[in-house]
Amino acid sequence: MIQKLGALIILLGIAIQGFSQDYINAQQRDLMMKIDEGVAFMNQGNYARADTYFQQVLTDINVVPAELCFYFGKNSYHLEKYKQSIDWLNKYIEIKGTTGQFFDQAKEYLALSETDYLTEKVGPTRQPKRDNKAKPERIDCNATPFVLCPVCKGSGVLIEQGTLGNAIYRSCPYSDESGRMTCEDYKKYIRGDLSTADSQ
Repeated sequence: MIQKLGALIILLGIAIQGFSQDYINAQQRDLMMKIDEGVAFMNQGNYARADTYFQQVLTDINVVPAELCFYFGKNSYHLEKYKQSIDWLNKYIEIKGTTGQFFDQAKEYLALSETDYLTEKVGPTRQPKRDNKAKPERIDCNATPFVLCPVCKGSGVLIEQGTLGNAIYRSCPYSDESGRMTCEDYKKYIRGDLSTADSQ
């Protein structure tokens, strides 16, 4: 009788364990589906809707998958939550390292988030200072469609000092990769009317 009772308890324990494992698996499937739905909304440009899905998953999940760190970080950038984006993208890179499927994208979005976060903290980038040297006011843009960018001195890169004293490199918003500025933008620069929006 005691042996039968013991066997019954063991069988009951196995059944409960199997039931709870099925419940956990179903819950994980639901969370993975929510992540997929969030990604679909993000890819459609509906970042606010995607955010609600990602937030739900973060609330309900015990162990956050690395991919969710990337998706949430990327989506946060599009919602202009730059600090949050930086935190989650860094977390993704910490977990997956350089071998992660989204490493290149994560690095790219991380750089964008850091730049925009610094701009947000310090205010918009000031207009480049003009030299006091005389510059020709009349330029024939048909003959010279491009000039050497006076802002980055033709390097295509601007170097700024970070809050921790480190150097931050970013592409010059006024030139192309070769460090050339269009003639029309150069005319605006001479007049002091050039903004980053004009040169995009």
